[in-house]
This record gives sequence, structure tokens and C-alpha cells, in this order.
Amino acid sequence: MSITGFSHKGRGVGVRDHQLILPSVVCSTHVSRKIANEVGAITFAHQNGCGIIGIDVPGVDNFFIDLANHPNVQSVLVVSLGCETIQGPELLPKINRELSRLLVIQESGGASGTYESGVTQAKQLRDNFKSEKARLDKLIVGLDLSRDTPNLSALKTGLTAAGFEVVVESEHAVSEHNLSKLMSAKAQVVISFPDENQPPTGFPLIPVINIASTSPLHMALASEFDLAQGSSVEEIIELINKVANGQKTRSEVSGIGEIVAPRSVRSV
Repeated sequence: MSITGFSHKGRGVGVRDHQLILPSVVCSTHVSRKIANEVGAITFAHQNGCGIIGIDVPGVDNFFIDLANHPNVQSVLVVSLGCETIQGPELLPKINRELSRLLVIQESGGASGTYESGVTQAKQLRDNFKSEKARLDKLIVGLDLSRDTPNLSALKTGLTAAGFEVVVESEHAVSEHNLSKLMSAKAQVVISFPDENQPPTGFPLIPVINIASTSPLHMALASEFDLAQGSSVEEIIELINKVANGQKTRSEVSGIGEIVAPRSVRSV
């Protein structure tokens, strides 16, 4: 099955057409949320950008850059406070500048002024750079192996035979960390096998297909999973193609999921 996605200049062809409101620091997450809610964009709350030290400074910086440059992203509005460790003006040159803008709260009339300017600039970005439909040559499929997965070898073989590029993250019981790493690997669709004690999850920029186990929790939440354990490789591939061509996953419909920036150093 051929896949038609969205051509995003400088980012490649994605299967979603998301605008990202990127808060460069925890202090700008509230304003970013208000802007995103008004214009229908994606954003996320986090505890990063200020009071971080050591390898987490370039680590979080690079994570934000990966988010902004992901192929499922149409354009980016970076919202900065102005006095944080990870500075928005330093972040912007490292991402697609033509399809990105920056607002600094301390220079934009505070929270209210930044909200008003942010709504205007986000709409301008969306309107001035309309995404065009384009054929996707190769879909990158991520596997979140948060639990032991039966027939994993057959699944990998089937996905590769179907023409997909496969990337894997297999840290157990932490789907949110696996999904963040798969985002950085530019996975455009993710197949998630959440831990038996985890509910289904999602990642706002990337459609996540959740496959249930037979645990009591997963059986109780069966309607929130896309597929049951025991689904054939053919069924999984069929759903991947439908999702890549625009069908929403259960997590996209319900809006569940989060974006978690990886941290290595315990700090304030």
C-alpha cells in the first residue's frame, strides 16, 4: 500500500501535519498551552530548561531540536521566558528557521502579550506555509518494547518485508522514555507494547498503535487499545498502513500521552 503524507520543508515527509508550540522552559508552558489550545497546535508541559546542569543541558537542548525537526511537524513557535538555562534565541538557529518563530515573554508584554502575539504568529506560520501532500518513500516504524513481546522476530521480519524501516527501544516498564527515544530516531508511527501494569500511552506528535497484553489491567481497558495480544503480523501491518494514511489511533482520538525529555542528572 502506498503512503501519502505531508511535505514539510527541511523536515521531510511526515504522516501528520502538526504545528508545535515549543516551550523552551517550564516557566513558559502555561502560555504555550493557551496558544496551542487557541490555534489547534501541539504542546507539552515539562520541568526542564532552568536549573539543569551537566550533560542534561545539551541533552535537553538536543531533545527540543529533535522535536522541532521531526518530519510530522509543519512549523514551530518557540516560547521562551528570557532568563532560562536553555535560551530560546540560542535554540532557534538549530532548527528549521524558515518555518519557525520565537517569542520571549520578558520582551513581549508578559504572559498576556505573549499569548496574543503567539496566536497571531502561529496562525501566520500555518497560513503562510501550507503543507502539500507527498508520497512517502519509506515509513520509519518504531517499536516500543516495554514488555516481553511474543513473536518479535516474526514481527520485525514482516515489517521489514513490507518495506518499513524499523527502529527499536526496549527499556522495560517505561514507555514514555522509549517513545522519546523513538521520536529522536524520527519514527513516524510507533507500535507500543506497554508493560502489563501500564495503561496504553501516546506521543502527541506521533501516532502510537497500542497492543494489549492479557493482564487484568489491559483486559479492563481493552477498548482503549488498538489491537489485542495475538494479533497477526498481517493485521499489524494493515493497521500501520491505515494510520500512516490518516486514520487516527485510539490514543490520538482520546488525547492520551505525553512528551518526556530524558534527564540524566538529579538537579533542582
